[in-house]
Amino acid sequence: MPSLLKYEIITDPTWLQASLPGEPSRGTVYIIVSNSHQSAVEWDYIDVELPFLSFSSPLTDDPAAVTTSIERTKQRPIDDQLEFGWDNGRLLFRAQFDQAQPHAARYPFLKSGEALVLKLENIPVAGEAGLSLLEIHEKAGGGDRNEPMRLQPFTTTLGLVKQTPRVPRNFRAEKSLLDGDRNEPLVLKWDGPNTLDYRILDATGAEVRHEPAAQGGAAAHQEYSWSTTAPKRGATYTLVAKSPDGGDQRGYFLTTTVHALVPEFGDGTRSPWIEGTQYKGRAVFTADGLAVQDAKHDLGRVTADKADVDRVITRLVQGRSDDDGWITFPDRGVNVYHGPTNVPGVVTAARADVDGVNTKWAGSRDAGAGWIEFTSLGAGLHKDGTQELGTLTADRAELNGVNTTWVGDRDGGGGWLEFPRSGINVRKDGGEEWGTVAADKADLNGINTKWVQGRATTDGWIEFPTSGVRVLRDGGHDLGTVTADKADLNELHTGEARVSGEARVTGHLTVGGGMKLSHDGERMFFTMPDRIMFQGINEFKKWVTFGDGISVTFGRSNVSMTRANGMIVGGSDLQIQHGKLSISTGNPPHVREL
Repeated sequence: MPSLLKYEIITDPTWLQASLPGEPSRGTVYIIVSNSHQSAVEWDYIDVELPFLSFSSPLTDDPAAVTTSIERTKQRPIDDQLEFGWDNGRLLFRAQFDQAQPHAARYPFLKSGEALVLKLENIPVAGEAGLSLLEIHEKAGGGDRNEPMRLQPFTTTLGLVKQTPRVPRNFRAEKSLLDGDRNEPLVLKWDGPNTLDYRILDATGAEVRHEPAAQGGAAAHQEYSWSTTAPKRGATYTLVAKSPDGGDQRGYFLTTTVHALVPEFGDGTRSPWIEGTQYKGRAVFTADGLAVQDAKHDLGRVTADKADVDRVITRLVQGRSDDDGWITFPDRGVNVYHGPTNVPGVVTAARADVDGVNTKWAGSRDAGAGWIEFTSLGAGLHKDGTQELGTLTADRAELNGVNTTWVGDRDGGGGWLEFPRSGINVRKDGGEEWGTVAADKADLNGINTKWVQGRATTDGWIEFPTSGVRVLRDGGHDLGTVTADKADLNELHTGEARVSGEARVTGHLTVGGGMKLSHDGERMFFTMPDRIMFQGINEFKKWVTFGDGISVTFGRSNVSMTRANGMIVGGSDLQIQHGKLSISTGNPPHVREL
């Protein structure tokens, strides 16, 4: 005799994937139990058993881990609660009355056209592919023939299919951005059945790897890996999978792309311009060479420690400021000017090596010091800014220049200069310790120094760590003060900020450690970890929200409000409690709700 109820099985996904090594699979099985009779069917229990048969692949190796539930398609208030779960003693899933709840009926029942849905969710699917069988054991009665409750259950067998992927998948690089300078290898991986031939093609289409199909043995799904030297620039690799006896079939094609952290181009790179990452300056390739632009695409500045060029063509050269000296290049040579005018300026240099100097006289910066005049007879050396002849003291003097290994004081214990290839070294006290250069003005392209300080040892000073600039005071290591008309910063970190004028915040103000506001020395508003304190009159013209409650004091009366107790007005006959407004009058008090 057939079962009284009808059974149908549905899986999600439609084809359950068998678990693979390192890749567990989970799925869901829905068993729909329906009553196709015109009369109701009573049932004692419905069991779902996962038999272990030699020709059947098990659905799961861990049935106790399956999430179970049961639902009616039509639920009435009078219906007793049902349960569906794993019975470890019987080694099966059982649907029945909820044993923890009382039930009025002897048996649960399904009316005509009603159904149950038995859910087996989060199933850890077993690893073997193939057909899985489920046996349904039903103990029921009733139906169109009003069958008595059967003594033995009737068995219905349902089946579903588990599959493993039949084509390659997940062709990928273990790391797609590679640092070839650090010898990072390229590792390509993919998953697929071992019954296919696999070939890897590089960006040129050349075959660089062949993985032949496995010979003999059972077919299996496995992970493949191949390692090689990282490419010097971006490259796309293609995985081609074919059956060994596939003939001219196209097969399966998968691609993946990798990139070099610092690409190397053997034949050059073509680009109309190159732009920086952090600072958006550009180098633009023009018809006659290269143009350097700033972030606004105006002509920018080239900064370098050294420039070695065959030729420089320019109209003029000037210092960084508009008030600095400048040089023009007329047909006859060079003109030097100072300031924004055409007034001839002064050439200042550590050394001048020229074929000749045409000048009326040469003197010290101090008008009262020695000087030289050039007469028809030769040169006259004078002292003290007068016509009195002065003294020329030198170890060696040449008319076209002065060549010396060092220059020092006569007593040998003073400061002295030496002239290495890199420039000039200033020493002190006749020794090798670094000395001090004192000057009214220094016009340099760059200064590399550990620190800068005022003339006195108690003056403020600046040091230059790798993070930027530190300003210190009093010749010590206490942080000093930076004074400026305007500071344009990306970010400000400070222990205390004081504003003597007006502070305006146009964006969002976030105060992490609390806030205190005062007026004329009197505290008006301040925050604490658990409260906000006001002084004076607080007027909320729209709305204000308090999370857990509010307490306000009016002289001797208190007002408090919480989510649990509503609001009570102390010292008054008016009260609001649990959202109801009332007033008490008389003695004894009589409460009247408003």
